[in-house]
Amino acid sequence: MKSFLTEQQIRILQLRAKGLKQSEIAELLGTSRANVSILEHRALEKIEKAKNTLLIWEQINSKISIEVKKGEDIFTIPDKLFKKADELKIKVPYSTAEIIAFLVEHAPLDDRVAKRDFTLFLDAQDRLKISECLLEDIDEIRKNNRSENPI
Repeated sequence: MKSFLTEQQIRILQLRAKGLKQSEIAELLGTSRANVSILEHRALEKIEKAKNTLLIWEQINSKISIEVKKGEDIFTIPDKLFKKADELKIKVPYSTAEIIAFLVEHAPLDDRVAKRDFTLFLDAQDRLKISECLLEDIDEIRKNNRSENPI
């Protein structure tokens, strides 16, 4: 299977997932704790970049995405979604109650309030999705790319 991670990074992450300390892994692999720390750190950076890349792809292929900020009451979110859908002339196939039920089930909430920032997507197949990573607005990304690479 292809991966951005090296075999050694995968092995270190597997051992860490089993609860081993970096020093124990270093002894097991015959290397220094500092080397294990560097490899683990680089692996986690690669994983974060891969997640962000997938999120960008999701945003590109979604009909709608809205950002929800920490502290926001989830009862305000359906209106934000419907407003953006109206601006884009897209039909949202869910009622306010269904959106709130989805958020209660899948979003990082504390009672009715967002515990962290997250993004709500309506994908190309009309499925609602949550991501806890925030992205720049895709239009902002495109604008920046055009200014860096003028045609």
